[in-house]
Amino acid sequence: LKSIFILIVSLVLISESFAQATAPSVVKDNMLWLGYYNSIVLNSKWSINSDIQFRTKNEIKHYSQALIRTDVSYIPKERITISLGLAHFRYFITDEKTRGEWRPWQELKLTDKIGNCKLTHRLRVEQRFNETVKNSEATNDYQFNFRFRYRFDLRYPLTKEKEAGNNLSVLVGNEIMVNAGNTISYNYFDQDRLYAGINYEINKKVSLQLQYMHIWQQASNGLSLNSNEVLRFNIYHTISL
Repeated sequence: LKSIFILIVSLVLISESFAQATAPSVVKDNMLWLGYYNSIVLNSKWSINSDIQFRTKNEIKHYSQALIRTDVSYIPKERITISLGLAHFRYFITDEKTRGEWRPWQELKLTDKIGNCKLTHRLRVEQRFNETVKNSEATNDYQFNFRFRYRFDLRYPLTKEKEAGNNLSVLVGNEIMVNAGNTISYNYFDQDRLYAGINYEINKKVSLQLQYMHIWQQASNGLSLNSNEVLRFNIYHTISL
């Protein structure tokens, strides 16, 4: 995992150096992301996890994305989780027209604790099938590329954890995403997400999370760099069978 992380960081630094050399223009935006996350725990080893999200751009004036995603997760041993999943995205060309993306993915997650602090490393590999657009219309033709994602997440409790719930914690983290494939020419560095937030656990079944995120994302033409400030609100719901 350490070697993979070093490789990803090296690719990002190379891409950023290239971006600085070509002096891309910076495009700023403010976004709102809303999400509902559901986890059905089958037993101590297996679970089915899904989420539905809706995202806006230009604050809440225009639609940006809608998505549904699901996975099957397996815990082979303590601290390690392996997941296989599939997602479908709708990207809004206008507020009425959308294009699609199908995204199978695989994930390895490692968790650890240092004192009261919970650490999570997540490595995800995605196979992205993106529908192309011509003259502002979806074409039903798809381009393929890989994307590699590494996320580091740190969570610290603000209150003494109680089994009944009513627990409050803060979280900070960062995620780096790198593209690969024949269709990628100018944006091997895809994006970087830096975030901080507050998580309120109402009980063992329901949690609420408010998060601020800043995203740097390089456009596929390599000529512009998006700087997005995101306010994110998520609901987490766990069902144990």
